[in-house]
Amino acid sequence: MKLGTIGRRAAAGVGRMVGMRARKYAAPLLPALVTPVAIGAGLSAGALALFFNIADDVRDTEGVWRFDHDGLRLALSLRTPRRTALMQGASALARPDVMTGLGVVAVGVSYFAPRYRPKGVLLAATLLGGGAIIGGIKHRFARERPSVIEALAKEGTFSFPSGHSFIAICFYGVLASWWIRARSDWFRRLIVGAAASNGILLIGASRVYLGVHYPSDVLAGYAAAIPWLTACLTAYTQYERRVAALLPPPGPPAIEPTTEAQRIEPC
Repeated sequence: MKLGTIGRRAAAGVGRMVGMRARKYAAPLLPALVTPVAIGAGLSAGALALFFNIADDVRDTEGVWRFDHDGLRLALSLRTPRRTALMQGASALARPDVMTGLGVVAVGVSYFAPRYRPKGVLLAATLLGGGAIIGGIKHRFARERPSVIEALAKEGTFSFPSGHSFIAICFYGVLASWWIRARSDWFRRLIVGAAASNGILLIGASRVYLGVHYPSDVLAGYAAAIPWLTACLTAYTQYERRVAALLPPPGPPAIEPTTEAQRIEPC
């Protein structure tokens, strides 16, 4: 028997043994590991690590310098009148003032329409709380707006992180979550999720294209938004479960009583 054949058989035997051991010890843990809460916690941890890494580089002003300047110069090279109009429209889809107004409307809906109160509170907390978070971070770092290329929009706040990117994930993430939870068709869920993701990415790219944000601002906005959105959706899910637990279980269907005339069959 050739040495190569012996090696392949030995590797196959070791692989089977390792696979059996892995199934034995890992299978009981899968129900606890593969859950929306666990996945959200993992994504949030990774997003927070990315945000703090970017924040450290921004403080040092050297770690992201080349990345930011190359990104802005690439945006300048891609500018055309048609693309500029598209990017201005995409940027308008996450204007902070509009999103703040939607948050205030959600507060009113939750107050005057008890039927939609949980969703109104979720949207209001996500948008208004997220706006307060992003505003505090901006003032903490006080990063000036880019001056590498000409800005095609006027902004009066600091640059880091991108508020448009943060609010885009919060708002469109909530809308996509509502749609996906209300539908059982996986194909439609995938389409809505892909559409929301592409819209969020387009909004972030528009901020760099317009010259009002560094690429690192956009990435930091995304990274800061994921934990906040995850926390809001988790709280909303737990609220729904508690409400469902308090409701009485559905009883058997009511049986209409039959009268004496109904018992007599016609001749």
